[in-house]
Amino acid sequence: MIVSSQNPEIIDLPDGRLRYVSSLLTETDALIHRLTTSLNWYQGDVFLFGRHHKTPRLQCWYGDKAYTYSQVRLEPTPWPPLLQQLRTIVEEASGHAFNSVLGNWYQHGQHNMGMHADNEPELGQNPVVAMLTFGTARPLQFRHRNGVDRFTIIPEDGSLLIMEGPIQHYWRHGIHKSKTISAPRISLTFRQILSVNHAHTARRQSKK
Repeated sequence: MIVSSQNPEIIDLPDGRLRYVSSLLTETDALIHRLTTSLNWYQGDVFLFGRHHKTPRLQCWYGDKAYTYSQVRLEPTPWPPLLQQLRTIVEEASGHAFNSVLGNWYQHGQHNMGMHADNEPELGQNPVVAMLTFGTARPLQFRHRNGVDRFTIIPEDGSLLIMEGPIQHYWRHGIHKSKTISAPRISLTFRQILSVNHAHTARRQSKK
């Protein structure tokens, strides 16, 4: 694994902004092997339309605080050294601090992520989410809540995508199924989980 000094590309969207570094990390084969074999991957579940459903991918959660999405609570889990190292790299590249990471392992093209926004209360008013991608490049779809604006980016192996500003209020994002992709992809999405009181205060301020 080699860390590059590449400057990010700025992508201004209506009501949000992305920063993208296409090759933050290079020579990632050994790193991918370590990620797939050393982390505690499992098939989680989400609560949709009144029922629990198995997630169509594997996931893992590490961090200092609990996190709840789709009515599923993820408990704090100590950081392994590998993720600590990657967190430091992401913090230096993004200029933001993170205390948690959600991993998603798409083992083939039928593994996917539904359209969603990372807008849970404990993420604060305008949360920053920084995503490292490893393995096969797959389109990441963005759709504005106005029903008109759309944007697609294809994060490459070793890339860093930073979602910031009010983007989580106005846009949803996801990864669709693919019949032509058979190789795996891993994403690590770093985020800052706030305390319950801080999160509620930030949410009230955002509504003023």
